[in-house]
Amino acid sequence: MSANNQQMSSPINALRRRLKMTQEEFAHAIGVTVSTVNRWENGHIEPSRLARKAMDALLTQIPTSSDFSEEPLALSAKES
Repeated sequence: MSANNQQMSSPINALRRRLKMTQEEFAHAIGVTVSTVNRWENGHIEPSRLARKAMDALLTQIPTSSDFSEEPLALSAKES
């Protein structure tokens, strides 16, 4: 697997992309360096337990499907 394919399949990369964050934003949000995030995404190192807890906290910021289903109702209510 090439480094680029490995990066795209990283669960950390997937989480960061779902949050619509750059590596820099993600690193700042969980209190690590950009190079640390890059090494995680490239499979060079694994996150610590403390870093994983910080990532778990970020998971609460990902919209659920129910968040999306309510949005059109709010838009249609504004239009009437």
